[in-house]
Amino acid sequence: MKILRLVLSDLHLGTGSQPGEMNRFEDFFHDDRFAELLAHYSKSTDEDVGVELILNGDIFDLLKVKTGDSWATDITDAIATQKLRECLDGHPVFVRALKTFMADPHNRITYLPGNHDLDMWFPGPQDLFRRYVAPGDTGERVQFITSSDTYYLPDGIQIRHGHQFERIHRVDYKSMTRTRADGREVLALPWGSIWILEVMNPLKEYRHHIDRIQPLGRFMWISTFLDPAFVARFLWYSAKNFLKHRILRFDAWIERFRAIPRLVKEEVLSLTGGYDENAARSLNKTRGAHTLIVGHSHGPRYMQLPSGKILVNTGTWVKMINLDLQYLGQDSGLTYAMIEYDDDGQPRTKLLRWYGQQPPCEVVPYAD
Repeated sequence: MKILRLVLSDLHLGTGSQPGEMNRFEDFFHDDRFAELLAHYSKSTDEDVGVELILNGDIFDLLKVKTGDSWATDITDAIATQKLRECLDGHPVFVRALKTFMADPHNRITYLPGNHDLDMWFPGPQDLFRRYVAPGDTGERVQFITSSDTYYLPDGIQIRHGHQFERIHRVDYKSMTRTRADGREVLALPWGSIWILEVMNPLKEYRHHIDRIQPLGRFMWISTFLDPAFVARFLWYSAKNFLKHRILRFDAWIERFRAIPRLVKEEVLSLTGGYDENAARSLNKTRGAHTLIVGHSHGPRYMQLPSGKILVNTGTWVKMINLDLQYLGQDSGLTYAMIEYDDDGQPRTKLLRWYGQQPPCEVVPYAD
C-alpha cells in the first residue's frame, strides 16, 4: 500500500474558548479548517493509498493548562491526563476530525511530543488520546515517539519537533522523570518549560500576545520605549526565575558563579535566535538523511542547503507577528509539510499552506 504523509506541528490547542469570552491561554481557532484538511486528503487519495498524519509536537499546549489555580511544575501522570482531557473536551470539532480520519483503516497517526506537550510521554495521556480519537482496535494505528526526539523514515527523511536544538528546552530521553521526596514520579521539565510556567504564563495575564510575537528580543527592545513598565516586570520575573533554577541549584558556590557567563550565553541569549542555524548544522552532520522536517520555532521555512540537503520547518497554525525585517508582518499560519512518493518510491517533500474552501464568514471568538 502506498502512503502519503502529512506533517503538522505547533497547533497549541488549549482548553478552548466560547464566542465573546476571552481565554488568554488559547491560541488555536482553526478546528474547522483542520477538519477540512483531513477530510480533503482522506477523500482525494486512491483506495490503495493511506495517509499518515504526523503530529510533530506542541499539538496541545499543556504548559498553558492550570492545575487548580496554579501552574503546576510537578507534572504526574494523573495531572498530565487531566490537562489533556480539558484540551480534548475544549476542541470537540478537532477530536471528531481525528476520529473520522482514523475510521479509514488505511490511515494512521504518529505523535512526537514537543516541549509544550512533554506530558504526552506518560502512558495516561497516550491512552486518553487513543480513547478519544481512535477507540478500540483503531488505537493500534496510533504510535507515540518517546524514546528519542526523532522519527526516522526509511527514505532518508527525519522528523524532529526541534526543542533539542535549544539548550533551554533540551531533555534527557533516558531520564524523563524524577522521584519526589513523597514518592511521586514527575516529569523532569527543562528550564525552558519552568520559565514558561513561572515567567511567560503570568505575564500573559498582562499582555496576552507576548508569546505570539517574534523574535522576543526585538519585541523587548521596542517595548523598552513603548511599554517600559512591562519590560521591567519581564526582567524581574526572568531574573528571579534564572537565579532560582539556574544559579542557586548548583552544588558548589564557586561553580555557580563560574557558570554564570556560560549559562547566560547558552540559555538566556539563545531565546533571541540561532535556531535555523542549529537545525541546519545538525542535518549536515547526519549521515543517511537528505531531509529534516522540524517545527518549534513557529517560522515556516523551506531551505535547500549548500550540501544539497533540505531543511523544512512546518511553522505553526497560531497567528504570529514577526518583527524580523526579513519576514516582517503577520503570519496566520496553517502551514504543513507533505511527503509524497513517485512511482519509483522516491519521496518529495513540500511545504504547503492550507486554504481549502474559503468560508463566506467565520466566528470571531473575541476582539484581538
